[in-house]
Amino acid sequence: MRRKSNLALLLSVSLLLGVFAAGCSRDPNVRKQKFFDQGNRDFDRGKYPEALISYRRALQIDSRFVEAHYKLAQCYLKQRSWAPAFQELNRTVDLQPDNWPAQLEIARMFLSARRYQDAKDRALLILHSNPKDAEAQILLSDADFALGSPKDALEEAKEATEMAPDHAAGYLHLALIQTRTGALTEAETSLKKAQSCDPSSIAPLLALGRFYHQQKRWTDAEKQYQAAIALAPKNPIPRAALAGLYLSQGQESLAEKTLMDAKQQLGDDPAGYRLLGDYYLARGENAKALTEFAALSAQYKNDLSVQKAYAQLLILNRRFDEAGKLTDDLLKKTPQDAEVLILKGQIQLQQRKIDESIQTLQQARTNAPDNAFGHYELGLAYKEKGDTQQAESEWREAVRLRPELAEAWLALGASATQRGDWRTLEEVSNQLKKYSPNSIEAYLDHATARVNQGDALGAEADLVHVQQLAPNSPLPYAKLGELRLAQRRPGDAETLFRQALTHNPDFPEAVRGMVQVLLIKNKPADALTFLRDQITRNPNSSGLYQLQAEVFLRTKQADQALSSLTRAVDLDNKNVGALALLAQLQAARGQPDQAITNYQRAIAVAPTDAGLYVALGSVYESIGNWQQAETTYQKALTIQPDNALAANNLAYLLLEHGGSPNAALSLAETARKGLPKLPNSADTLGWAYYNNGAYSVAAPLFEDAVKNVPNNQTYRYHLGLTYKKLNDSSRAKVELEKAIALNPTSPLADHARRALSELTGG
Repeated sequence: MRRKSNLALLLSVSLLLGVFAAGCSRDPNVRKQKFFDQGNRDFDRGKYPEALISYRRALQIDSRFVEAHYKLAQCYLKQRSWAPAFQELNRTVDLQPDNWPAQLEIARMFLSARRYQDAKDRALLILHSNPKDAEAQILLSDADFALGSPKDALEEAKEATEMAPDHAAGYLHLALIQTRTGALTEAETSLKKAQSCDPSSIAPLLALGRFYHQQKRWTDAEKQYQAAIALAPKNPIPRAALAGLYLSQGQESLAEKTLMDAKQQLGDDPAGYRLLGDYYLARGENAKALTEFAALSAQYKNDLSVQKAYAQLLILNRRFDEAGKLTDDLLKKTPQDAEVLILKGQIQLQQRKIDESIQTLQQARTNAPDNAFGHYELGLAYKEKGDTQQAESEWREAVRLRPELAEAWLALGASATQRGDWRTLEEVSNQLKKYSPNSIEAYLDHATARVNQGDALGAEADLVHVQQLAPNSPLPYAKLGELRLAQRRPGDAETLFRQALTHNPDFPEAVRGMVQVLLIKNKPADALTFLRDQITRNPNSSGLYQLQAEVFLRTKQADQALSSLTRAVDLDNKNVGALALLAQLQAARGQPDQAITNYQRAIAVAPTDAGLYVALGSVYESIGNWQQAETTYQKALTIQPDNALAANNLAYLLLEHGGSPNAALSLAETARKGLPKLPNSADTLGWAYYNNGAYSVAAPLFEDAVKNVPNNQTYRYHLGLTYKKLNDSSRAKVELEKAIALNPTSPLADHARRALSELTGG
């Protein structure tokens, strides 16, 4: 009996333990804490993607778990994912308004985003409850300085040092404000005070070194950087600063040696062994960077950042096969890595695998919706596909996530320029100037926007600023020359173009500008002599032969133009302008087959150029292949839905060959909106209204066309038919007779005779 009782007791205890364990495993508080603790362990080890997963799982159990929201925000901050970090910080303070560390991070993000008033308001909120919070006081000082109140900023910085007199951070900030306000002696004193507060930190040494660096006190700066290296021999930052100091003095070899030494002495620290390669990248020395990262890639096969950098360099150097193999290998290890997917999408785009590129980049966007560069690349892919609207949507998302991403602003500017949307171009260039104040492209785009809106003085101010940014570049002189041409001041333009050519005798814009000046002055022989001299110096320039052909065409020397264009295409079979001009010339000379071939070659190089499809459609139309012409015009409208010429031509073909009158009317209205002064668009829209039975609406359009081109047989015929429908027999008779008289043997004259016969009862 005793044995049975013991057995029963053991069974009871076992059951109780099992029930207790099962209860714990179902307790949501226990489960969420388990995930939270795992996230903290990964966070402390620097495994931020893994930590993100754990914190998210904790929040799936309890969406109001404040600590998890805050740690999730910190993970995003570590990964420089600003948008989701900001979202999680706001969620944190919504749930816990007195979470001052989160409030401080939000204020810092406002400051970084140039939302200075918001940053100040948030700092004041923190200081209202924590009047001795030195970090919030420093942030308040930063915000006030940015808002244009340097005096307040200086006083607030001094107060920060009083709040924490033993902390170096306050003195470092005070020195920064003093430097900005020109109080250099006081700034140096503050920096030395910071150093005495924290002699074991390299931060004051680096700050004092940067101060001396800015003052060009080279020896003093070097001493500080060397002291920082001695204090933290394994930290790469002082070595990078020392290399930068040497570079500022023009001692490139010494800077390079410093980084080579750092690479050897810092061992397997990624920040150390990457210094030299990153230095080459920053200086634009792609060949050296490629060699360096190739070696690093072979040595550190598990360092994903090195592998990604090497893949990007391979792409930049157009070694797509090697880059593709590397990215495929990386995706086997990390199949969901958005950065690698973006690299793969770039490669596919360069290889003209547009649909595959879009699919890959869409996957990257799904995996990392806050990766601005991924949105930018996806925009490029959509642009190549011909979907301009979707491309612009991706670029706008890119600049929303990362306003300083100049490439996306430039892409938006190029798209606005292509549409002739000068207001949008001005807005975009203003944003680019804001985030990249030294961007030459920003001022060039702004100048283009201003001159096309009638503000020549504004455009000139932009171009003068470009001269200041790049005094030795031919570009601003050439652009000012173009402005003078637009102002009909060819003499001033010539002076500027010649100035551009002194900086670069082969600068294309200046060469073209000089040719334009000589043609305006009615000196075509001089223009051709000038071009022959240019070609003698640059015999393999496809662009020069194309320009020569343009002058030949201007002077009605078609055979010579044909020879020049043939040479231009032989030198560069991807010169779209030369191919299109050659096709245009061939079409004019009655060689439609050759014209079609060359337009198709141009389209293969520039598949999203709607104008090429319109030109090709016109050739098909000229030889009576209206079905192929319709298809080609439709392709142009797929790429550019508001292309007026494509809409006009397609509308007319639909009306002439049994297409939908309603569809034709819609297209004709688009054409007339885009070409409001073109008689052809008036005639097409009138014909569309006629075929829809709206004769009284059609008549004024035909009258406008006839008024502008009185000898056009088609316009007269259409107007005569319309008067006939309106029962205005006398005017119908006049127009139909004039149509016949203009070309009595044409098929259209026969149609007019039948209409006239019906009118007169003959």
